[in-house]
Amino acid sequence: MTVMLSENNCDYKYNKSKILYHMKLVVLIPAYNEEGLIEKTIHSIPRKVLGVDELKILVIDDGSKDNTANLAVHAGADKVVTHKKNSGVGAAFMTGIRNAIHMNADIVVTIDADSQFDSNEIPEMIAPILNHQADVVIGSRFLGKTPKNIPKIKLVGNKIFSKIISTLVSQNFSDTQTGFRAYSKNALLDISVVNDFTYTQEVLLDLKFKGHSIVEVPIKVKYDDKRKSRVVKSIFGYSVRSLSIIGRTLVYHRPMLSFNILGLLFCIVGVIGKLLTIGDIFTINTELTTGMIILGGVSFMMGLFASVVFRRQAFAEKNLRHYLDNSKVLTRDRE
Repeated sequence: MTVMLSENNCDYKYNKSKILYHMKLVVLIPAYNEEGLIEKTIHSIPRKVLGVDELKILVIDDGSKDNTANLAVHAGADKVVTHKKNSGVGAAFMTGIRNAIHMNADIVVTIDADSQFDSNEIPEMIAPILNHQADVVIGSRFLGKTPKNIPKIKLVGNKIFSKIISTLVSQNFSDTQTGFRAYSKNALLDISVVNDFTYTQEVLLDLKFKGHSIVEVPIKVKYDDKRKSRVVKSIFGYSVRSLSIIGRTLVYHRPMLSFNILGLLFCIVGVIGKLLTIGDIFTINTELTTGMIILGGVSFMMGLFASVVFRRQAFAEKNLRHYLDNSKVLTRDRE
């Protein structure tokens, strides 16, 4: 397959005045205390995938207390990176992304270590990227029939969060919590997940706000009734932390909008309070209503300040991506 240098970000092999494209896929598996299933997961990953010249398996052991790391090596993982302590799936994901970039991956597929997903569906996951139809592919568990044995509370929670994300990015998603996804090289260089707890919602908002195209494909999933989630230990706790992550991500990418909405709410409450007091309908402390209006004005100013700060950060990230994007490797075959 002949390509132009400026169109791809991978290893190239120069041979007889032709530049040949070498497609590398890295399968990223974040794992925590998965000694019972990590070998099965690794063995299930196909080593040959249509459209891919090289496939590598990368396992991020997030401070497991069991034998996950050693078993991953023995099972055939090409690279295993271990955190000294358990940092969270978001931290494991970003460690994996950085290592995948260092491994010069053209596509990264993330898959859970518990074997609930069918790794034989990897070709379907990467097809939209290979065909230049998308930058990110989400493996949706809910495009077809509802999976068997899925807890109802988990199903309802997924629908709520998927609706929130869909509304924020103006695109309909059926599954925003799935760990089975595929990312193109361009998307990899753009990922900026700062939360250690989880990454599933944040990375979608991050990449969508940066202009990347995201599509969903249907996948199969198997649930074990006896298995407890490593991330969702408490539905209430998970929901609160996830909403906090979504809020912070929205502030980062849309600071003017976020702070203006907050400022408008403060001003409306303050003005309504003053009108009720002036009309003798209900007496409200003047200092309180004035303070609300002042807070509204401060929020508007904070939005302006934050937009400047985050814009500078965006420029810094763009410069880094440009550096990585142009760090190509050319090798000449010896006759």
